[in-house]
Amino acid sequence: MKRTWNLRRGSEGAALLEFVFCFPILFVLFLFAVQFADIMITWHMVHYSAYMGARSAMTVNNLQRKSRAEAVAKRILAVVSGSPSDSSDAKDRADDKYIRLDGWGRLPNTKYLDQQVEVDIPLTDLDPRGVKCTVKFKMFLLVPVAGRIISFFAKKEKSEEEQQWQKKLDEQAYALNPALLARYANEMEVNGADKKEKLKYPYITLTSSCVIPIPYATKFYPLSK
Repeated sequence: MKRTWNLRRGSEGAALLEFVFCFPILFVLFLFAVQFADIMITWHMVHYSAYMGARSAMTVNNLQRKSRAEAVAKRILAVVSGSPSDSSDAKDRADDKYIRLDGWGRLPNTKYLDQQVEVDIPLTDLDPRGVKCTVKFKMFLLVPVAGRIISFFAKKEKSEEEQQWQKKLDEQAYALNPALLARYANEMEVNGADKKEKLKYPYITLTSSCVIPIPYATKFYPLSK
């Protein structure tokens, strides 16, 4: 009986030790799963905004294509803006024409929407395929640990120091340390609440393009307000 009790206590201690070693790894993997799921949802929204931007550009004069497509894209992407700062003040949110929903109210967390969305669409009909709309969206990665690691490896333009550090990571000369990645992460600089301090948030740029055939010319369409 005493021996059985000792074996039970020994197995409980082993289980606790396994938990201590495995839980941090599983927790970090869980954070990555949450962040990648958020990225996939946002990427679908970016692609949809490019499609709707191209469609909306087919209904206006060539000179108004970009402004119309940009307004439509911002209206769609306001849902996934995820700006870290938000309040009830007008200065802490995007323009009402992008975020106000009839019968619901204003979308929260949209303060930096204008800095996040970039739309490129030609004003001429030189492309034989039709109207092409390209949307670039700077997505904030707000999940701890996972966000900064992903933003570092997604960063296209790295300094010489960052390239050397990544080379050592690839050679497994350094362990993957999230604390060090905070120094090299791809970050967007925004104004703080008092506009005196600058805040930095990790982000990645999601890009999508859509081409829609247009069998008619819109350069003679009247300019709309």
